[in-house]
Amino acid sequence: MKLSPLAAQFGTVTLCLLASPLVLAEDTTTLDEIVVTADRKARTVDETLAPVSIITRADIEKYQANSIPDVLRHVPGINLSNSGGMGKATFVFMRGTNSSHVLVLIDGIKMGSATTGSVALEDLPLAQVERIEVVRGPRSSLYGSEAIGGVIQIFTRKGGKDFQPEISISAGSNNTQKANVNLAGGNTTTWYNLNAGTEQTDGFNATANNKEPDADGYERDSVALRAGHRFANGTDVDVSLLQAQGNNDYDGAFGNQGEFVQQAVNGKLRQTLGNQAVLTAQLGQSKDESDNFKDGDFKSRFNTTRTTATVQADVQITSNSSLTVGIDQQNDKVDSNTTYDVTSRDNTGMFSSYQHSIGATQFDVSARHDDNEQFGKHTTGGVAVGRDLPNGMRVTAAYGTAFKAPTFNNLYYPFSGDASLQPEESRNTEFGVSGKAALDKVRWSANAFSNNIDNLISYPPPTYKVSQTDKARIQGVELSAGTQLAGWEVNTNLTLQKPENRSGVDAGNNLILRPERLASMDIDRDLGKFRVGATVRGESQRYTDTANTESKKLAGYGTLDLRADYQLAKSWTVGAKLSNVLDKDYQTNNGYNQDGVNGLVTVRYAPK
Repeated sequence: MKLSPLAAQFGTVTLCLLASPLVLAEDTTTLDEIVVTADRKARTVDETLAPVSIITRADIEKYQANSIPDVLRHVPGINLSNSGGMGKATFVFMRGTNSSHVLVLIDGIKMGSATTGSVALEDLPLAQVERIEVVRGPRSSLYGSEAIGGVIQIFTRKGGKDFQPEISISAGSNNTQKANVNLAGGNTTTWYNLNAGTEQTDGFNATANNKEPDADGYERDSVALRAGHRFANGTDVDVSLLQAQGNNDYDGAFGNQGEFVQQAVNGKLRQTLGNQAVLTAQLGQSKDESDNFKDGDFKSRFNTTRTTATVQADVQITSNSSLTVGIDQQNDKVDSNTTYDVTSRDNTGMFSSYQHSIGATQFDVSARHDDNEQFGKHTTGGVAVGRDLPNGMRVTAAYGTAFKAPTFNNLYYPFSGDASLQPEESRNTEFGVSGKAALDKVRWSANAFSNNIDNLISYPPPTYKVSQTDKARIQGVELSAGTQLAGWEVNTNLTLQKPENRSGVDAGNNLILRPERLASMDIDRDLGKFRVGATVRGESQRYTDTANTESKKLAGYGTLDLRADYQLAKSWTVGAKLSNVLDKDYQTNNGYNQDGVNGLVTVRYAPK
C-alpha cells in the first residue's frame, strides 16, 4: 500500500465521507463532552482542535470489555501486540509510533517503567476506571517526553451522587474468575469511591513453539480509593490511590513467573479565583515493580518510582482568549539487582498554551521547555487552527514537535546501553475535517497525518547494542463515523497508515508489528431490558523483523465478538460475551498465541 501523495488520498476519502457520511466510522466520542487531556484543562470536544476519543463507564459496560487494552481496540489508529492472553505483556502502538511513544496518565499522574519505557496496561484494573481519554497526535508541547504518538489518560471512578454500591461476579473460559465491589457516594460538594477487585485465570499456552506446553495463568488483586471536597471559597481537594498486584506465568529462557505491583497516588488542590482564573497544584507518585523467577528461583528485580509535582494556572483573558502556564517537576528512581551507572534523574518542564477565537476561526499555540539531568535541554511546540463551516462542519490544520527521552535501559543497561544517547524527536503535520448532522445523530471525521521521527533508538543484530541512527516516517489517514440506523447504534473506524523505516539497509521497509490497515465496527441495540451488540475487528499483515522477511510476517486477521445483557430485575443485570466467535487462529506478536473461541458471563448488582 502506498499513501503518497498523501494529500490526494486524503482528498479522496474526504469526498467519500461528504458524499456518504454513514459508511465509515466514529469512535465513542459525543461532540459536546468535556475533555481534559487534549489541552491540560477542561474544554468541550468541539473546542479542542486535537483528534480525541472518549471511552465512558457506560461504554466499558456496553462492550463488556475485559481489560484496558481490550477497550482501546475500539479507538481509531491503535493496534496492540499481545504476548499470549490475559495479563501478558501488551504493547500499544498509536498511529504507527513505538509503544514507548504513547504517554499514559492516571488521574494526571505519569505512569510507566523508567527502565523499559513501557506501561503495563494489562496489569491495570478496568473495573476501577470511570473514563478514558485518548488524544491522537503529538502533545510534548504540553506534557514533555513520550507524547510522540499521543496521550492516554485514565480516570478512576469518582462518585458524588448519593450512596451507590455495586457488586459484580464473572466466570468464563480458561477457568477465568472475577469479583469486584464498588462503593460510591457523596453529594454536590463531596465525593468518594472505594473499589476492590480480584481476578484470575488458568490462561492457555502463551507460546506457539510448544517448548513449554503448559497453560500460563494470571492473578491480580486491586484496590482504588478516590475522595474529594469542594469548599465554599472555591477550593477543590481531590486525592486518589490505585494499586494492583499479582502473579503472571509466562514462557521464557530466563524466567517463567513474575510478581508485579502497579501503583498511582495523587493529590490535587484546585483554587478558583473569581471568574477569570483557576490555579491547580498536584503532587503524585507512580510505581512499576517487577520481580522475576525461573522455576521458583529469583532471577531479577526492576523497581522504578516516578514522583511528579505540578503547578498550573488557567486564565480567561477575554471572552475569546485564554492562557495556560505551568511547571512540572519529575524525579525517576531505579532499584534493581542489575547495576546501573545512574539510578536517579530529575526533569523540570515549563509549559504554556494560548487559545484565541476570531469569529468562526480558532487558534491554539503551545510551547514547552524541558531541562533533564541526563540529556540536557529540549524545546517543543505546537500550533493549530480550526474553522467552523456551515452545516456543522469544521476543518483543522496542525503542526507539532515532540520527543522521547532515553530510558535507563537505553542509557545504562550493562553491555548494551549508551550514556551518550539523545532524545528521539518528531515533527507531525495534520489536516482534519469533521461534521455532524441530524441533531448530532450523524457524526463523522477524517484526519490525515505525516509524522517524521529522528534519532530512533533500536537494538540491531547481531550485537543488539543500542543504536540511534534510525529515522522513520509514518503517514496515515483516520476515518470515523457513527449514526443511528433502523434502531441500531453503528460506530466504525478505518485507519490506513504507512509506518516506514527511512534509514540504513532497511530504508523503505515497514516498522515491525504495525499493520497498514486497521478497521473496526461496533453495532449495538437497546431493546428495553435486553441489549445486544457485536464488534468486528480486522487488521492487515505485519512484519516481525526490520528486513520485512516474507516468511516471518504475521498474517492479517479478522475477529467477531458478540455480546448481550439482560436486566433480570430493577437492580440485577446478567451479561454474556463471546469473543473470537469464528475461532480465528492468529498472532499479534511473533510466536505468541491468541485465544480461540472464549466466553465470559457477568452478574452485576447495582441498586437503583
